[in-house]
Amino acid sequence: MENSINQQPDEVDSNEPVKRDRSLLYMGLFLGIVILIMGYLTFFVDDLESLFSDKAETITVVDEKSDLLDQNADMDDEQVKRSLIKFIEAFYYDQRKGYFDPPSYFAGITQTYYNYHNLTYQRLRDVHNLRINEMQDLNQNWIVSSLKYEREGDNLVATYWNSVSYFKKDWGKQESADVKNEMIINPEGKIISLRELETKNFTSYVVLVPADSTGEETGYSGPGSETDPTNVAVNTEALYEGKLYDLGSVEVAPEYPGGQKAFGKFLGSNIRYPISARENNVQGKVYIGFIVEKSGELTDLKIIKGIGGGCDEEALRVLKNSPPWKPGMAEGKPVRTSYTFPVTFQIAN
Repeated sequence: MENSINQQPDEVDSNEPVKRDRSLLYMGLFLGIVILIMGYLTFFVDDLESLFSDKAETITVVDEKSDLLDQNADMDDEQVKRSLIKFIEAFYYDQRKGYFDPPSYFAGITQTYYNYHNLTYQRLRDVHNLRINEMQDLNQNWIVSSLKYEREGDNLVATYWNSVSYFKKDWGKQESADVKNEMIINPEGKIISLRELETKNFTSYVVLVPADSTGEETGYSGPGSETDPTNVAVNTEALYEGKLYDLGSVEVAPEYPGGQKAFGKFLGSNIRYPISARENNVQGKVYIGFIVEKSGELTDLKIIKGIGGGCDEEALRVLKNSPPWKPGMAEGKPVRTSYTFPVTFQIAN
């Protein structure tokens, strides 16, 4: 029994300091921090998933007026189309107001701008100014109902028809056409390509009468041409009976209100190339004769030399709707004056 002596535990030294358990304190601090974090996320973060997700946001168009088409791609086709309409309308509206700022609409390097490629912002401005100088009074009216688009990778490819008219000063011609444009927009909502795909209904009208439209073909010298007063053929019937003068007999030639340039714009906005003429490649000048009455009204309109294909009838139709002209003047009084004008029909290449 001596070997089974119960061993007693060592007695605790009353002088040794007691260690307190701090686990409850640490747990309380941890819970407090968790509560603070949850409160912050609840009140200040709208989308918790986006905060912890590394998924890149997809770029596409939005249904709001903006310089950039830069919201997520989960929109239906109708919303995309409305956004494109607003973007393209703003693009042409700014140009009609004389405002062209490449950074607002174009990428840093534009791959294609009409017949030019890989353009910086400064080069874009230079090309745009060159076009404006060559195509004076440029008027562009894009046809909203013609808009179509499709996706090519991350880009939007939009096509639409644009009715354009302009005055070529160097050639003395007022021209107009319907042009199909292609506009490619990148994921950042910037244009990377703008070019012409197709042209139809092209018309060209000589505003300043050229040398080949006088003499043998029409039988008169155009307004503004130099003549020898001693050799001017005088219309004696008009002088004595007050009926009709020709351009060589008046002191001031008849004129469309606003001048020849305004007359070219009137023709350009109203004449359309006949379908049959386009299909049969009918081109050339239609010479129209008419009388400018004392009141400025155009009467006795007729074809002096035509080209057929419906071009003669189209030119007559539009001239019959012309507003009154300024009449010719002789001895300080308005007189009836005969007038001839060439209209050029030319199909674009």
